[in-house]
Order: sequence, then structure tokens, then C-alpha cells
Amino acid sequence: MYKVIIVEDEMLVRIGLKNSVDWSRYGMEVIADLPDGQAAWELYERERPDVIITDIRMPRMDGMELIAHIRKQDKETRIIVLSCMEEFDLARKALALGVSNYIVKLTMTEEEIGGVLEEVAAELRQQERPATAEEQELSTANLTLLKEKMLKDFMYYGIFSSEEFGAFVKRHGLRLEPSRLTAVIMEMDRYPQLKAKFKDEQGHLIQMTLMNLLAELTQGHKRGEVFHLDEKHYLLLLSFGDLPSEQAIQQELQVVLHHIAATIRTYFNGSVSFGISGVLGGYRQLPKLYAQAQQALEGKFLTGIGQLHWPDRQPSAERVTDLLSELRMHEPLLRLLSPMKQQEYAHYIDSLEGGLEGPRKPLEIVLLQLTQWLGTALYDNVPGEKALLVSITEQLEQSDTLPDMLELISGYASELAEQSHSQLHMSGEITKAIQYIKQHYTQNISLQMVADHVNLSVSYLSNLFKKELQISFVDYLNRYRIERAKELLTGSQLKSYDIAVQVGFSPEYTYFSKVFKKVTGLGPNEYRRQWLSGTGSPR
Repeated sequence: MYKVIIVEDEMLVRIGLKNSVDWSRYGMEVIADLPDGQAAWELYERERPDVIITDIRMPRMDGMELIAHIRKQDKETRIIVLSCMEEFDLARKALALGVSNYIVKLTMTEEEIGGVLEEVAAELRQQERPATAEEQELSTANLTLLKEKMLKDFMYYGIFSSEEFGAFVKRHGLRLEPSRLTAVIMEMDRYPQLKAKFKDEQGHLIQMTLMNLLAELTQGHKRGEVFHLDEKHYLLLLSFGDLPSEQAIQQELQVVLHHIAATIRTYFNGSVSFGISGVLGGYRQLPKLYAQAQQALEGKFLTGIGQLHWPDRQPSAERVTDLLSELRMHEPLLRLLSPMKQQEYAHYIDSLEGGLEGPRKPLEIVLLQLTQWLGTALYDNVPGEKALLVSITEQLEQSDTLPDMLELISGYASELAEQSHSQLHMSGEITKAIQYIKQHYTQNISLQMVADHVNLSVSYLSNLFKKELQISFVDYLNRYRIERAKELLTGSQLKSYDIAVQVGFSPEYTYFSKVFKKVTGLGPNEYRRQWLSGTGSPR
């Protein structure tokens, strides 16, 4: 069994991660869970674990220092970083220190954790070589997997030198000369929708088809090699030693990449985006070229899908600016907001416009806050809004560009406005029931109590809720309580478990936390932290 150490100063996160995973499924066992980096470093020196899962910000010794200490000792221990959304830049720096992967604490799911652990277990198994490299290579039937492993061990972990990587290229006859090298990262656009369309839940069929297509296309152009990075990213390493200038290389690159994009459009009816590096010579420059391609691909967030992103070219935000202007003047929404709420709404749009030249994560936080704020600001007008909020949260998580996200929010606001208008036609019984809930939500009220208040049977009132509000009585009551809890989380210093009791939940905090996360996509403390730390908070 591979030995695992969990390092996290938040006890609930640490214990929750330890107990929610079937570690034996991945051939692993947790030998310790520790609250800080210093304790982890001391245990590491004694136990030499195979896997370390660590937070970044911790007392005594933080995660970055712990990772740096470990990497001075060995490059084989696999490290997974637990990060908050606002720590994304630190997580990227951690990746440069040889981290296998990172998990965002606020959004992590059992499926995501399982996928990361499967990858790490595979890396550990591949790391267990026989006595000689030749024997290990002979036992590896799939050259594609061997290429992928060699690339990651060379570029991510520094296990092999550039000379050893060059020897591997030569030994296996790869089309990758060391002169005039360029790295291109290809990202499948709207990948979750693509998997759903092809009913390929794990993405294995898509990956296999893409690798075959990309290998055939690069071979046809006699340019470089293709490597699989993760489920929606592929790396093209291309060499242009026969071309005299960077201009000629860029022209050839456009031909190759447009050919790839057209082929994928034909086979998948989908699009891809490309991040392109500069041109450098020598295998030792591959990590630098890879970093340049990653940075270039970040331009996709502003410009949208299906484009080529070149190094040192500022991405155009023209489409985003137009969408923000439309959101700012969203008349159906503005008619529902009081003058004070209109000012708060304008503050969010200002924050988005002001953050366009900055990093991505603060913008995503503001978008999340805006979505949550819309639900809170309009909730009393739109009591049947729960299904829409769940839908928009899921769709935002699946979107990977700012234009897509802004279009979703614009459509969401329009649906809220339409629902608000439709609620004017609620029956008198439902209106009376809602008023009772709003007056007594802090108490232990039941469907029977509300039914008695409006002089209806329990079953009839239950059916009225589902018919007129498209939501059950319990879900509506919980939803209303959560809206009030959100106001207290962002507008007071009360502890979250005190807030739970104050808005009518039982003293059992776990249930409140579960309902809160179901409605908002975040835990109560995570919601407060994001709201207060983001640049878009009007409070």
C-alpha cells in the first residue's frame, strides 16, 4: 500500500478528506493527518511517504516551504496541493516545484478526488522500474503511455535531464529535432458538453480518437509529437529546423493548427483553442516553452473559444466589454431592483470591468458573487427560483470563458425577471402560505402547521407548492432560510453554527451545512470567505 500523509490546518477538511475516500481502492493508506507543515516535515523524514496531500497556507511551516524542503530530498514523492480559489497563483507556483496536481477545496467532489488519486497511483506504479531502463521499456507495450510518462517526468518533476530526454527521443525515433522548437497546448472547448453528447462519461473514447487524429495529422505535416496531458488538454511539441525565420514558422503553424481545428470540427462538431509558445532551441528549453504556451492559452478566458493564442499578444476583450454593457443596461432586471440594489448591481459590473486586465480567479469570484447576489436580491420577488440557481451554478462551473459566463448570467437574469412577473399570478393560498413561512421561518414549523394556517389539507397544499412554485414545501422553506443565512454570513460576525440556529435549522450543524452547499454550491464558511475576500463585494 502506498503511504499517504494529509496536511491541512482546518480540522473538518482534514478529517473529512481522510474519512470520505476509499483509499484502498487506489492502493493507498493514510498513515497520518497533520495540522501544519512542520509536523509533516518531521514525519516525512521518518516515514518517507509516497503521497503528500497538503494545504498551502498553514501555521509554523506553510505548504510551499514544505514542498520545497521535500523536493530538495527527493523528486519521487507525489504531492497534491489543496488550494482555495484565491490561492490559485500559489497553486501554479507549487506546480512548478514538481506537484502532481491540485484540488480546489471549495469545489472538490469525490469524483475529482478519485480522478486525481487514480492519476497519482498510476504515476507511482510507472515509477517502480525494474533493474534497468531497457527492461522497463520492454515491459511497456504502449509507446504512447511511455512518451507521456517520460515527458511529465522530464518537464514536471525533473527526474530526467535534457540529455536523457534527447536520448529517449533518438532511441524511439520521435519526430522531434532539438532546433527551433515550439510548444502548443490544445484545449477541447466545452468539454463537459462534448462528453455528454458522445455519452463518454470518462472521456476515454474521445481521448483515444483525438490521440489517433493528432498523431496522424502531425505525421502528415512531418512536424513533431503529440502528448496527452489531461482529459481536455494535449501538448504538441513541434520542431521547425528547416524554416529560416520565426515568421515562416508562424505561417506554417497556422496551417497545421487550422488543419487540426477543421478535422476536429468535422469529427466532433466541436472546437479547440490553442496556446502557442515562442521558438527556442534545445530540449532543455521545453519546460520554458510549455510555460509560455500555458500563459498564452489563458487568453482564451477573455476572448472565447476556438482561437489561436500567440505569446506576447494581448487578448481582445471587445466581446466581453459589449456583454458587460448589455448586462449593465439589462432593463427587465433593473425594473425589479430598488435604487439601492441598482447601485450594488452596478458595483459588480464595475468590478468586472476593472478586473479584465488582471488574473482570472478574482473575476470568477465576482461572477459567483453576482450570481448569488441576484438570487438574494430578487428572492422575495421570485420564490420559485431554486431550480434556476442550481442550473446556473452548474453551467458556470462547466464554462471556461468569460463571454460564455456573461451570456449565462444575462440569460439567468432574464429568466429571473420573467419568473418574477409570473409570480403575480400565484393563488391566494400559496401567497398566504409564503407569508406565514416568512414570519415564522426561525421556528420549527411544519407543512401541517402551514396547512392548518391556510385551511387546506397537507396533501393539497403540498401539491400546490409543486404546481405553482415548481418546488416542494421543504425545499422552499430550506431555500428561504438559506437566503436569510446568506445575509447574516455577509452582514454580521456571527458564527455559522449560530446562524444556522437563528434561521430555523436544528442545532445539528451538519444538516445546515449540507443544505447550504446544495443550494449555493459552497459551504457556509467558504461562502463567507469568498464573498468577503473577493474584489466584487459591495458590503
